[in-house]
Amino acid sequence: MFINQLQQLSETREGFYYAFDVDADQCLCRVFWADAEARRNYSLYGEAVTFDPTYSTNRYNMIFSPFTGVDHHKKSVTFGASLMSRENDLNFNWIFEKFLDAMGGKEPHCFFTDQCPAMKIAVPAVFKTAAHRLCMWHIMQKVPEKVGPTVAKETDFVSRLNSVVWDCDLEPSDFEERWFGLISEFQMEDNGWLSYMFSIRQRWIPAYYRDIPLGCLLRTTQRSESENSFFKRFENPRGTLVEFWLRFQSAMDQQRYRQKSLDRDSDHSLPQTKTLLRLEIHASTVYTHSLFYDFQQQCVDSLHSCSAGDSSRDATTRFLDVEDSMFRKTYTVALNPTTWDASCSCKLFERKGYICKHIIWILSGKGVKKIPDKYLLSRWTKNTKKMPLYDVNGQLMDDFTASDVSKMHISTAWSEFYSTLTLLKAQPAPKVTELIHLLTTFRQQLQPVSETMTKQQELEMLLGCRSSTELHILPPVESKNKGSGKRLTSKKQQCIAKVQKPKRFCNNCKQMAHHDKRNCPHSSSDHASSHQSADNASEVSCFPPIVPF
Repeated sequence: MFINQLQQLSETREGFYYAFDVDADQCLCRVFWADAEARRNYSLYGEAVTFDPTYSTNRYNMIFSPFTGVDHHKKSVTFGASLMSRENDLNFNWIFEKFLDAMGGKEPHCFFTDQCPAMKIAVPAVFKTAAHRLCMWHIMQKVPEKVGPTVAKETDFVSRLNSVVWDCDLEPSDFEERWFGLISEFQMEDNGWLSYMFSIRQRWIPAYYRDIPLGCLLRTTQRSESENSFFKRFENPRGTLVEFWLRFQSAMDQQRYRQKSLDRDSDHSLPQTKTLLRLEIHASTVYTHSLFYDFQQQCVDSLHSCSAGDSSRDATTRFLDVEDSMFRKTYTVALNPTTWDASCSCKLFERKGYICKHIIWILSGKGVKKIPDKYLLSRWTKNTKKMPLYDVNGQLMDDFTASDVSKMHISTAWSEFYSTLTLLKAQPAPKVTELIHLLTTFRQQLQPVSETMTKQQELEMLLGCRSSTELHILPPVESKNKGSGKRLTSKKQQCIAKVQKPKRFCNNCKQMAHHDKRNCPHSSSDHASSHQSADNASEVSCFPPIVPF
């Protein structure tokens, strides 16, 4: 029924994509799907994608893996989703290929994952141009364990390393200089893990993807993990795939309702400005509220922290140094006075898609009243969702199906019904009786002859599709993956958990301990000794002493 539902959606809804595969026993082993709305979202916001599998979403322990990005409201948006029976490079390869096929072969600029060995093989095998980035948060969480408790707790090494690693304002040469300085100061040259992480620095340090368009839009897989948590609010770990699909649709409906609510707020209201800069006023009319507040902060900072430095020029470009008192650094803005093309050494526009305070300060001083079109990315504007939807072949798709028309007509019928009830309040009782009679007669005409439906028929009516006689796919085999079942803990982790557990007062031994009267270790021995004493006493009483003659 799960595959039947996907098949029917592909036949009735333009732009719905799905693919599945079975193993040698004809059991479902992997499936990917993306509807027209998800594919459109990818075409608008697919510069950075994060992918993180999650577990315990269905009774077969199939791994649920959504593709997640950031929309124009800076909220998480789902581009597609998949289920697979095993977390290995073959399954990842297949899913990544289907994802690219659904998106017309368009690769993201950055693709974020954790340090899974299988994905380390699969990502470069499928994504030829996308930069494979590792989650910084997961890496930095390992630092205290890898450097040892003495360095982690008794020095400021971890905090200083964080300040170096997370700084998006550093060039690669600056990062390497500060890294080596820190390693040398704390004599960590022989730490193998730090040496290895430095050798793969291009895959997780922001300094190495400052030039990638919107390369700093994501730096971790936290978006995926928050979305996984969001989806789990709807999922049942012991549910079938049909139930999983219904719950997934409910989750997507809520996600898209949230996006439409934010669209409505941005379309019908203007945020309050904080400065008199014309660039800020223009931004309030074109950007979504979420992005505008970031741009507004740049406008405020440009008035409080920017001042003029040295300047020079060549044939077409002026180079203006801007002193930034907030970061105590000097940034250089290259400006073409004819076209108003500008670039800053801080590279905020390249990293996040809107101009920085240094460029704002220069353009405002030159009397520019609007953000140049070149620096107004459509992905951050209010009108980005109003673009027409095309499929991978460039043909216009109409996602407004008969199902949507039916929902609109039902909504209109409810409106007419409530309007009629309001008018009936002032009418005599016979009018109400007449309406009841009309509704009863109409319902009886629509109601089918009552018959007992089987469970299969009830399920088909709920899903809106019939079981196919052409598809012969068996349910998946229940998988044993690293995220399914109870998590195994080491002796060390068990001891740590026991120490952190608060103590309770035991009424048996009269002490504060990690037990109570029911499982007190002293009670068993006392109980056994008391029983032994009682048994000895009974033996004495039952057998009188032998008196010699």
